[in-house]
Amino acid sequence: MKRTLLSFSVLGAMLATGMVQAGGFDRTGQDTSIMLKEGSMVEITSVSVNPKITGAYTTGGASTGEVAPSYSFVNLAFRTDISDNMAIAIIQDEPFGADVSWTAGAYNGTKAKVKSSATTLLTSYDLDSVTIYGGLKNQSLEATAAVPAAGYTITSTADSSLGYVFGAAIENPEIAMKLSLTYHSKINHDISVVEGAASSTLKTTTPESFNLDFQTGIAENTLLFGSVRQVKWTQMALCPAVYKAATTACLKEFKSNTTSYTLGVGRKFSDSWSGAVTYGKESAGNDKPSVLAPTNGYTKMGFGVTYTGAQANITLGMQKVNNGDASATGVKLTGNTSVVTAIKIGYKF
Repeated sequence: MKRTLLSFSVLGAMLATGMVQAGGFDRTGQDTSIMLKEGSMVEITSVSVNPKITGAYTTGGASTGEVAPSYSFVNLAFRTDISDNMAIAIIQDEPFGADVSWTAGAYNGTKAKVKSSATTLLTSYDLDSVTIYGGLKNQSLEATAAVPAAGYTITSTADSSLGYVFGAAIENPEIAMKLSLTYHSKINHDISVVEGAASSTLKTTTPESFNLDFQTGIAENTLLFGSVRQVKWTQMALCPAVYKAATTACLKEFKSNTTSYTLGVGRKFSDSWSGAVTYGKESAGNDKPSVLAPTNGYTKMGFGVTYTGAQANITLGMQKVNNGDASATGVKLTGNTSVVTAIKIGYKF
């Protein structure tokens, strides 16, 4: 398959990262776009997210203080051709995560953190204008939380489990059109946890997802691109035994699935420089926000610029996220935003 990706199209994938969606659990968007490029290359993407999530207690109106600390992560990706029709890729990312830390009022000291790490090995096969690809994913997951008002703590060790990925793409070089659909399987985890002094196993599942990505030329050196990501969040729940027995609730349980959208326009200004703007949205779901997941839906605007050299390319991007309002027990969070900055460095060899 002849690749017709313009250099600025990487902005679409990069600006999809770091989103505070589905209660903050979806981090990277599980990008596999390097698989559909050409030649031997390595890419490093660094993302920083600076949320401003605050609100007020419904009784007395006192401020909650900052609820969500800043965080960052780095994704690594490598691909190379192994024949005229076949290629392999390795992707290292942190697909899921959450980090909340209440700093004032009745919930002061309440914290929760979910961390993941995934290594995905993919192979692809080209059939003229169609590419099929797939492979295995090894993913680790761990979680900690503290709720001082309830005298509750939980710690864990990381559990590693296998999942799989498969997808297909079609391309029409004459109009710079490409359409790909990628499926990521759900992954079951048995996490060893300690709640207070009690040890047990927390069984949970990270959800399956579908990524639909597209691009098409709409004028000379101008590209329309976008993505649709659907995540089956109802497959996931964090229900530790002691916490569930004491409260009859879960630390986090999803009641609805989510679909997020991104649409962008990119333009190539010269052989070396290109830029893009993007807009995205995820509607608020049916989930009731909680102290440990205090957001619900978002809209976002982003922009970025790419410099392309003979072997290296550098992409800088930024976006502002308007987080959806959320009301949890005894507290209301409104007018919140997040700023996401990212840099991607690619090198062909």
